[in-house]
Amino acid sequence: MAIITDTVMDMDTATMKNKQIALFLILLLAVLNPSEIFSQVYSNHNHPGYDAITRALYQPGVNLHTSIKPYRLDQVEKYWDTDSLFQRGLSKPSGSLNIFQRFLHDDFVKWEEKGSSPIQVTINPYFNFEVGKEQTEAINTWVNTRGVMLNGQLGENLAFYGALFENQAVLPQYIDEYVEKRGSVPGQGRAKTFGDNGRDFSQSTGYLSYNAGQWINLKLGFGKNFIGDGYRSLLLSDNTYSYPHIKMTTTFWKVQYMVMAAQFQHIDKLERAGDERFPYKYGIFHYLNWNFGNRFSLGLFESVIWAAEDQTGYRGLDLNYLIPVVVYRPVEYGLGSPDNVTMGANLKFIPWKDAAIYGQFVMGEFKLDEVFSGNKWWANKQGFQLGYKNYNFLGIKNLDVQTEYSQVRPYTYSHYSSITNYGHFNQELAHPLGANFRESISFLTYRWNRWYLHLEGMHAIHGKDFYDASRPDDDQISWGGDIFVSNMRRWDSHGHEIGQGLKTTIQHAAASVSFLVNPKNNMNLSLGVRIRNADSDLASETNTMIHFGFRTSLRNFYYNF
Repeated sequence: MAIITDTVMDMDTATMKNKQIALFLILLLAVLNPSEIFSQVYSNHNHPGYDAITRALYQPGVNLHTSIKPYRLDQVEKYWDTDSLFQRGLSKPSGSLNIFQRFLHDDFVKWEEKGSSPIQVTINPYFNFEVGKEQTEAINTWVNTRGVMLNGQLGENLAFYGALFENQAVLPQYIDEYVEKRGSVPGQGRAKTFGDNGRDFSQSTGYLSYNAGQWINLKLGFGKNFIGDGYRSLLLSDNTYSYPHIKMTTTFWKVQYMVMAAQFQHIDKLERAGDERFPYKYGIFHYLNWNFGNRFSLGLFESVIWAAEDQTGYRGLDLNYLIPVVVYRPVEYGLGSPDNVTMGANLKFIPWKDAAIYGQFVMGEFKLDEVFSGNKWWANKQGFQLGYKNYNFLGIKNLDVQTEYSQVRPYTYSHYSSITNYGHFNQELAHPLGANFRESISFLTYRWNRWYLHLEGMHAIHGKDFYDASRPDDDQISWGGDIFVSNMRRWDSHGHEIGQGLKTTIQHAAASVSFLVNPKNNMNLSLGVRIRNADSDLASETNTMIHFGFRTSLRNFYYNF
């Protein structure tokens, strides 16, 4: 009887908390004056190799906040015509286009109604048909992705997006090992077996978006977010699978402030019965970005992650964190310090047109005396990034270069409870290497007419966790590289340094040539090669992969880890 009573009380508590959250959202919407709402659309072009939007933004005097992605097209439209940016100066048939011409040059299906209540709906295919060969293991690899994307704007009040992707694939060995260990394909969610050695996985994303007056936008979505000016982010990355979130963005003068509440899944075991669900957790994120003058911007970041249910019972969305103007660390301390708080900063300087020097700093714990003592305390959880990128490098049109260095100390994104790590679906919310690493990564892209050349190089030192057969399973040591392992398993309080554990050197190089068919959705034909080497005291493996694909390159997935 006591068990039943406790269960009912937990259900009542959860119901009451959900009602409180619903009331909070209703009140928020009520004060936003719907008569002044204007719709906005977010950019779907999130693949760095073919992103026509980003390369136009780094100009002195442009008051855009480049570190919050995906970009809002209504803000970009203040400076550029986005259709012209997407078209990239390439030729397009004039007049009314038939279905075949639309497939090659424009939105596949487009419906527009102009007037006092304008309507616009577009439908586009998303696909990736790829075949390849992994030379080392003589594996025939392939990817079969079919999807559809729907964008719309109804009147002046509402913008929406929805997409569905279905995939089957035989993956290169090192990616397949990642899936086997984590149960998820990088950036694309859970996978099940398909055939003899294949994987089957799918994903659905979407959002509703509208502006509340001149300064505030609300977004309800299931997707990804990115904070930073680099290829990687140490604050919040699009490395993971999509997640549900509510986001409010306030933009005024030279300031942009983002508040986001999100729900994440914790995969505590890979195999589950059909009627079981994964434990989940919540996260709240604050990011304040300020453009100083014409060339400099500074962003301040904080986040807190907590389990939906802990030893005290069901928590749900904790109202202590929902106030958008509080600082999380004092609030979290007042609750008994049960949660995982991460803080950081993002900086950007535009030295000249089409160029940027950028950096990030992330901090999980900080004690000034321990930092300067030189004793390498385990809870000195810090990392930084420094990078440079230049579009139209050396005055050569469409020659783009980028190089960045990142390093993160052990245990930075982990927590004493594994569920409150800084991750989602067994994938890192920040850098794909987790923590305990140093990495240098560089890119070169050149476009001539419709032809693209992509070159990429990466070198990293990563201190990995490993299984020690001399110790029992419940007494394995965490070396701080795997953020999904409790940091209570650390071996000592001091003496921790980057690369400890199983020191692994990772080298990754890639080159490809592609032909852009349809600039509207980055449809292209591509031929490329990828070489990866991972070397440690326990193993040394080299993977060489050749691939050919016909695809629409809109989404970004991180296979360089």
